[in-house]
Amino acid sequence: MATDDAKEAEREAEREAEREEVQVLDLRSLSQDAAAAVLAQVARIERRTFPPSEALTLDRSLCRKPNSRLFFSRIDSAASTTSAASTASTVTGYVFYVRIKEKALLHKLCVEAGHRGQGIGGSLLAAVEEQLRREGCRTVHLWVDAERAAARRLYQRRGFEETRTVQDYYGPGRTGINMVLSLL
Repeated sequence: MATDDAKEAEREAEREAEREEVQVLDLRSLSQDAAAAVLAQVARIERRTFPPSEALTLDRSLCRKPNSRLFFSRIDSAASTTSAASTASTVTGYVFYVRIKEKALLHKLCVEAGHRGQGIGGSLLAAVEEQLRREGCRTVHLWVDAERAAARRLYQRRGFEETRTVQDYYGPGRTGINMVLSLL
């Protein structure tokens, strides 16, 4: 029994160490080559996670617009380097938004399936909220599929409130929920 407790404590310590190694970076902070490598990885994650009708195509021109921004998370390890290939290979999640004056629309938040439940989504949202406050934004809006309970819980924990629902928003039988966060 003590051995099982020790093993569980060791596994929990490993999970905690993984959480501490997660970094959230702004795509704009990277060189062009590194940014291109990250966007290629984001595109692969996007294709694996979402149906074609919901997948975004994020390219450098879209991310260079002054009112749009992409943050991504990566697991930082002692063996990591600053090369573009290394940066791209470690992407664990991303968030993309567009800001229009004092309102932002969160277009996409995605955490790779193998990294969910580690606080990455919350870290990505915290980075976005901080950036938007610096930019003078007052509200963040998003749409989420009613069936994505984990995503809805994450948004609610961050302070988003459900404001309306639209039947068939994501397609026949798939309800969309609009959620809003006040940054004031």
